Amino acid sequence: MDKTEWNRRPITERHVQALWYDGTLRPPRLRTTDGTSVHVVDPGAWNVEAGPDFRHAVLEVGAERQRIVGDVEIHLHAADWRAHGHAADPDYARVVAHVTWYAASPGRTQDGLRDRCLRICLGDFIRKRPDFSPDEIDLAAYPYARLPATPRPCEPLFARDPDLLLAVLRQAGIRRLELKARRLKTVFARTQDRAQAFYAETLAAFGYKQNAAAFRRLADRLPWSELPATREAALASLSCVAEMVVARAVSWRRANVRPANSIERRLAAAAALFAGTCPSLLVRLDACDLATRGGQQAACDVLCASRLLGKRRAAAILANVLVPLAYAEGRIDRIPDEILPEETNAVVRLTAFRLLGRDHNPALYAGNGLFLQGLLQIHRDFCLAAHPDCDRCDLLQLAAAPAPHRQATPKDN
Repeated sequence: MDKTEWNRRPITERHVQALWYDGTLRPPRLRTTDGTSVHVVDPGAWNVEAGPDFRHAVLEVGAERQRIVGDVEIHLHAADWRAHGHAADPDYARVVAHVTWYAASPGRTQDGLRDRCLRICLGDFIRKRPDFSPDEIDLAAYPYARLPATPRPCEPLFARDPDLLLAVLRQAGIRRLELKARRLKTVFARTQDRAQAFYAETLAAFGYKQNAAAFRRLADRLPWSELPATREAALASLSCVAEMVVARAVSWRRANVRPANSIERRLAAAAALFAGTCPSLLVRLDACDLATRGGQQAACDVLCASRLLGKRRAAAILANVLVPLAYAEGRIDRIPDEILPEETNAVVRLTAFRLLGRDHNPALYAGNGLFLQGLLQIHRDFCLAAHPDCDRCDLLQLAAAPAPHRQATPKDN
């Protein structure tokens, strides 16, 4: 079978994502459908969760090379933007480029796509090339085994000095949890209700990033003090409020959510954990010494007692709620150097690849939840701010400073 026959074989949306992301595959010179030149400075971070396919892309447009920063959505057909309902979805409000494989049919418009959003038909630049075959794209290698060609100057610095890396991650992780503790203090001062604050923060942690806002609203609409005492009644009340009240104001995100993390399972876990347990649940958790690994494990065992909550999700609640709460209340005098690890997510993996390259060993940081928190904070305070001009990153300058002056602490914002 020759190349020209290969390139007539079906192509998927994931092929187009890979072509956009990988600078060795993407054509160096692109134009919009109306002929405006587009230079891809950075294709963006490949988003494996709900929302646009690529976040924080950087494009230079026109002869003046005007720089545009925003999200990019990939489809096979131009009409898919309207068909998938993106026009009414606030998650797609920052999309600056709609990249497709096929151009719009003559005479048809892309209803709902903002006029200033770039329309790029990637297929027009690749489809007729005799040397192109979708079969030669290793889809399993994306997004983490292939990185954009943008230089990552952090990599050689941290790769040759792992102790420096761990010091930076520890400092950033401590800073992140201190900021969480500070926010909890503000909540306590405003509400004067410690139990409700813990309940709301824990429900938010149940929801992951996609549904954290919806779970917070659920906690507000159905406070812990009003939750029925039996598990069955509590689940019925939570489900009813989630469907009849919360869903009218905040959309529940179900796309790309594994069955074990489904909204229904999280509601069942919340009912099992909180029904009829106030204040006994807090008393049991307060008895755990979170400064020690044994105390952290005991707290996670309390959270996992119903077996509806996994160890990694319990560890996430430990890091994001219990440790900051204990620090805010003075039950521990500092953030522990080691915290039980939660599950890594896309942001953690992306930041680690930026700092260490694709061939690094995740065991360096994955066994300590404080390091995972540090990666999240570095992404927020450094990677996003410097993107894509990594050579201007404040983290690089701070980490490279002489040891007595090194202050690798993220900003307060």
